[in-house]
Amino acid sequence: MKRVFQVFISFAVASAGVINGVLAQSKASIKILNQFQAHNLTGESLIQVHYSPTSSNFITAASDGRVKVWAEPRKLTAEFSHNPPAMLFNGRLEADNKTLVTAAYNGVATRWSTLGTSPQNYGPHLSGVTDVEILPGNDGVITTSDDGSIRFWTIDGRLVKRIERQGVARNLALARQRKLVAVTQDMGNVTIVSTTGAMLQAFKTNQGRLNDVIFSPDEKLVITTGFDGSIKIWALGDLKLSPKLQTTIQASQTGWINGLALNQAGVLASVADDGRVRLWTLSGRELATLALSDKHLLSCSFSPDGKKLLVATQNGTISELEVNP
Repeated sequence: MKRVFQVFISFAVASAGVINGVLAQSKASIKILNQFQAHNLTGESLIQVHYSPTSSNFITAASDGRVKVWAEPRKLTAEFSHNPPAMLFNGRLEADNKTLVTAAYNGVATRWSTLGTSPQNYGPHLSGVTDVEILPGNDGVITTSDDGSIRFWTIDGRLVKRIERQGVARNLALARQRKLVAVTQDMGNVTIVSTTGAMLQAFKTNQGRLNDVIFSPDEKLVITTGFDGSIKIWALGDLKLSPKLQTTIQASQTGWINGLALNQAGVLASVADDGRVRLWTLSGRELATLALSDKHLLSCSFSPDGKKLLVATQNGTISELEVNP
């Protein structure tokens, strides 16, 4: 019989109304449904968790060099790794639930298939690959790297464009409808490029090193977070103008914010070094908080219906949480 843990802490707040077409919630609760050891990690490890955009399938990619595909918690369906092994910074599972990409410390990004076809590599880069996405319409691949570059590749691995930026390019977010990509630099800057490789703009966040960046579902907002414990929400309108800072949330006083996720209902989740999961409205009101672990929380991801949240802990534990607005 599955053991279900109940943890419920909610905060009732006045309704914040509608922000950019996304309804802000008045209260929320978090319940732990499941926890399991996806990877056995020790020390200063890395782990990312990402839901498929179309199903309950998800992947975990970790510094042990393994990327795993899960049909549901505890049900492992596929596993891939480089030979020789290479630490993974990130990974993504595509909407077909059969294709995934990984970003590795060996300077190579790789596209894998659960159908057993040969992997396709993208590289080498001058340093480790930090993030990777397949572009809309299977029209190529974009990678970011410790060498500061943003690179565009054909789907079969030919380099077609390289954009040089100062510092380390750490994370990227893809706005599929607007055909935009947001890339964070460790100097606290965000670069906006088109999915065809055009440099559009860059702006400063004044957050120090940035750990994550996401777009809102309507792609009108860019949300950033980093070492200073803050979350900043930016309105991204006319690309000829700099984004307008809409909201600043001091999300943690004692730890870095490592990961963000936003569902269709406008509930924003953050995970931090202090082991806490927090839920917010887009106006900055705290909805709920959960002390999940005494380890660092490194990433989180909402299910497509927005009702479940996966959280990855530094020791390789994955927690499946139920979020109720």
